[in-house]
Amino acid sequence: MVCQIRFSFLFVCVASTAFGLVETSVTASKWNELVKVSLHRSEPENEYFSLEGSSCSPYCPSGWVSYGRRCYIYVDQHMEWISAENHCLDLGANLVSIHSEDEYQVVKALIRFHDPKENPTWIGLTNCVKLKKWFWSDGTKLSFTKWNPDEPNNFENIECCVHMNFSVFMNWNDIPCVKKYPFVCVKRLK
Repeated sequence: MVCQIRFSFLFVCVASTAFGLVETSVTASKWNELVKVSLHRSEPENEYFSLEGSSCSPYCPSGWVSYGRRCYIYVDQHMEWISAENHCLDLGANLVSIHSEDEYQVVKALIRFHDPKENPTWIGLTNCVKLKKWFWSDGTKLSFTKWNPDEPNNFENIECCVHMNFSVFMNWNDIPCVKKYPFVCVKRLK
């Protein structure tokens, strides 16, 4: 099996971090640069090399940001949560699930790149199926949270979807699913 790997700034950055070669405290400007480089990368043929017998995956499609074997895209269409999830499914993805502070910062930087005001944006967290049981729309386990203070609160018993960049804290908030926001989709590299 032959797999093509794109040797780029992102690959070097992620590999260096994984092996402890760079400081792991990354500033917002570094996350912004990672997103910018990923979105504006060129793809000349000479940037590829092959590995025989590797189980590695192709890189993300154009317009998507690559981080941690996942591809992220910001969609600047205001939709209800379920419509946003369906749009992501049409792209072979789901609304974004976030499993670490680093992933959170990548998503924040992606939103900031497209929307400098960082308006509220849907993520794939919901408890509509079973109250008080939060899960990601891609089926992954909830292992990281970034709630605003006093959230989730299920105000008036109608809040079972989640957006980020809410209030002065700019973190997560539960909200009715019928509100319309832009959103971030994510898909795994195969």
